[in-house]
Amino acid sequence: IEEDYPDLLEWVRPNAGAIAFVKYKGGMTSLELGKLLADRNISIKPAYCFAGEQAESMEIESYFRVGFGERIMPEALQAFVQVLEELRSNNAN
Repeated sequence: IEEDYPDLLEWVRPNAGAIAFVKYKGGMTSLELGKLLADRNISIKPAYCFAGEQAESMEIESYFRVGFGERIMPEALQAFVQVLEELRSNNAN
């Protein structure tokens, strides 16, 4: 979905495995984005989950991890796209 949301997302497709490391470029930290998504039953792993307390003081605070191995991934991805559309719309206003 990065192609559809280059203003909001940046990532490099993994060579192997089922984990993506994504940068959110929409002006909130991955923790803030994670809380917003959690309210909609979408789970991501914000930067603090893999970088600890250092995440707040590093550029990494805008990154999050997504696992593709879940059976519900197609539904979760569609719900995530809806959130991205809302965020993009709010940023345009």
